[in-house]
Amino acid sequence: MIRIEVTQPVNDSTQPDQHRLDRDGLWAGLLSKAENAVPFVAGMTECTVLERTDESLVREVVVRGERIREDVAFQQGQRVSFHREDDRATWMIHNEIGEDESGALTLTFASEILFHGQGAEVEQDSEAIAGMRASTLQTVRNTLDVIRRSAAAGSTGAAA
Repeated sequence: MIRIEVTQPVNDSTQPDQHRLDRDGLWAGLLSKAENAVPFVAGMTECTVLERTDESLVREVVVRGERIREDVAFQQGQRVSFHREDDRATWMIHNEIGEDESGALTLTFASEILFHGQGAEVEQDSEAIAGMRASTLQTVRNTLDVIRRSAAAGSTGAAA
């Protein structure tokens, strides 16, 4: 099993002109990402919600040509979790809002991935795992950028 965890600060104090996000705005952005992740995730070309409840949804995504069904669960204001289980892979990916030791907002993407069949050799490939870590870091950064641009354009989520 591959485990990857990447945490990034939500607001960069060294960039005073950067549109600042508060917890509510970050949460709204994560909900938006759950509904349509195409602008957030490189390589994703489709994202269709198949079922929806107040606390979850089922979606089908296409990433790098592979069609994947995911169950998405919401822990209100804290975490969005994506679960996949099929003949190619099983994964759980969490997008979690947190705080660092000084109380500043953070966003953590944590994943546990188990590949099945021919894909299982990836788990022994340190270069492939390093690529997955780099991709996860880029996805966290891109997620924050997309949420920030949306908030700056007039959606909710700007810090007062």
